[in-house]
Formats: sequence, structure tokens, C-alpha cells
Amino acid sequence: MVGCGNSPKPPAWYGKDAHSDTFLIGFGSASTLENAKARALSDISSQLSVQVSSQFKSHAQRQDSSISYKSSNDIKLDVAAIELSDVSYTKDEFRDNLFYVKAQIPKSSLVKQFQKTFNTEYNLLNFSRMSQCNTISIKDKVRLEHTLNKLNLYGMLLQSIGSQEPKSITQLEKMLAVNSPLPTARLNIQSNVSAEVIESELAKELGEFYSFDAQAQNLIQVKVNLSLVGRGTIKADAIMTIYDCRKNAVFTTSVSNTHEGKNIGDSLNFTAKRIGVQLYKKLQEWVED
Repeated sequence: MVGCGNSPKPPAWYGKDAHSDTFLIGFGSASTLENAKARALSDISSQLSVQVSSQFKSHAQRQDSSISYKSSNDIKLDVAAIELSDVSYTKDEFRDNLFYVKAQIPKSSLVKQFQKTFNTEYNLLNFSRMSQCNTISIKDKVRLEHTLNKLNLYGMLLQSIGSQEPKSITQLEKMLAVNSPLPTARLNIQSNVSAEVIESELAKELGEFYSFDAQAQNLIQVKVNLSLVGRGTIKADAIMTIYDCRKNAVFTTSVSNTHEGKNIGDSLNFTAKRIGVQLYKKLQEWVED
């Protein structure tokens, strides 16, 4: 049994009485007092992470399979974003060259913080405006998805400490389900030159953001003007406008491209591809802005 006596032995209180109806309690040990306190806070954060993971698994099992925006990788607890305020260190002891600490945080403080963050995210979404149309824009769809992930996280955090989310998110989830995997739109291409390659390329690139449906409420209108500016050289100008169900323009952009090819057909094919790619990038920038 040589060496058994060399293992540090924590105080009798360390790791005991860790459960409370009113506090979250954590323990930490380290060679310095500050590091021991930091580990005690990390212990509390870890408890929240575990409880949120458990909440997520339970929540996912109850959800309709058509709501696919949540995944286990989406539910991540950003410890740095949680202000572990109102911390009190109720015990500390130095023994065998180690500091041992017991920390606690009132659950009521975390409830206030999580509810405030939940309400802020909910209000920033401006769902009253968004819900004026059943089908939303791709930008609003991405915002809605991102916000719902946050609201679900903070809702689970609140549940993990015995509270409830301050607002129902059922209508937001229904709206996302209707617009998943992509919102629908009518694609209307107007060109001064009839060319299948233009329609094909635009449909391919814009189809990364919308599902096309002749009866859809959203409208994507693209006006293309092609001109021959030299032997085998084509100049193309395109203006794209996206309208919502109320016929309001929610996004407008324009692109142009000039290309000299081996012949007219070669120039037209290249120009159609370039216009499509440029509009794709403009849409992507709008969504991410």
C-alpha cells in the first residue's frame, strides 16, 4: 500500500450538499485560490450544460420530424455568454497545498438573466411584421431559425432551474416549419432575348435560396437586358427584385457582365453563368447582413 497516503484528501464538506432548491452549487480545487474559484464556477456551468443536454433530448423526442432546424450540435451552452453574477463563496480551505472552494449562485438571479435574454431575442425578431405573410423571405427564414435556436436554448436553461420560458414559441416554430427547407417563390424572368440558358442558370443559382412554385406568394422578378457590343461580345445587365405577399419589395439588386467568347453561343453561355453566380452572391450577402 505504498504511496496511498500521498493522495490529497479534500475537506469533509467538499462535494457534499450540492443540491438546493434555491441555489446552484459548485466545487473547485486548485493550487491557487483564484483558480479554485474559477473551477467552482466552471462546475456550475457544467451542471447547466448537462441539464440543457438532457432537456434537449427530451424536447427532441416530442417534436414533429418535419421541424428539422434543431440538432444536437445546435444546442450549445456558451458559458462565456452567461453572466455568473451574484456569486458567493460560502466555504474555502487550504489543505495539502491545495485550495478548496464551494460557490453558490441564486437560481433567481439566473432566471432574471435568462428571461431578459429570451425577451430581447424574441423582440428583436419582430415576429408581428414577419407573420404578415405565411411565406417569408429567405433572409427572415434564416433569422427565424437562428433566433429559435437561441430561444430554445434559453427556454431549456430556464426549465433546468425550475422556471418557464416567458413567451410561447409555438407560432414561431409553425412559421419555420411552413418555410422549411426553403421558402417558396414564383420566379419571373423577363429578357429582351429568349434564351433557355439564362432561365436555367438563374433558376439553378436562385434555387439555392427558394423553392419555386407558380402559386407562391413571394415573387422573384429578374429583368435581363442583353446587347451585342462587338463581334462575339455580349453585355448583360440584370435587375432582381424580391416581393413579399403584400407586393412590397424586400430586396433589390443589379449586376452586369461583359464577355467576349469564341462565338455568340459561347458568350451567351458564359454570361448566363456569370449573371447567375453574381445574383447568388448578392442574395447571400443580403441574407448574411
